[in-house]
Amino acid sequence: MDRFSEFVRDRKLVSIRRERIDPNSLQGFILGYSDELLLMQNVYDFRLDGLRVVRSNDITDIKCNTTDELQKELLIAEGLVQKVPFGSAFDLRDWRAIITQLSRECGFMILENEDPESETFLIGEVEKITRSSVWLRYFSGAGEWDEKPTKLPFGSITSCQVDTNYINVYRRHFARMAS
Repeated sequence: MDRFSEFVRDRKLVSIRRERIDPNSLQGFILGYSDELLLMQNVYDFRLDGLRVVRSNDITDIKCNTTDELQKELLIAEGLVQKVPFGSAFDLRDWRAIITQLSRECGFMILENEDPESETFLIGEVEKITRSSVWLRYFSGAGEWDEKPTKLPFGSITSCQVDTNYINVYRRHFARMAS
């Protein structure tokens, strides 16, 4: 955890590995963390791509290497780093707290269980939150809403994403359809 605080304090662009879950690294700026969760401004192909929350105990490595340092300088030159919500307050006590906060502030979200044996990918809106689960009314890649929400126990969630390019394109689609 002390290592996380250095990355937050120095606003470093970092690469995060979660070997059991994903062979690819995540890249971003850490905005907050707890014993259970880490929240980052996701960076993908030199674009800010929403906020992502992952479980702290899934992280197998986190570092800021020379590539990350150069890419941060490039993001500064592109005027993107000043758009990162450094200093924002996030409730990272547990999944229930952060999903409640992000669903109120952002609406649509992606919730995942990235375990290869029981993968789940849900995109949509939170309908209900209980002590142990979230109920998400999701839509398919074809933009079709499921008739009833799907229950996802907090213990099975490995990732929550909001405000990504992927989500925002669908959000604009649904807004156009509604008008």
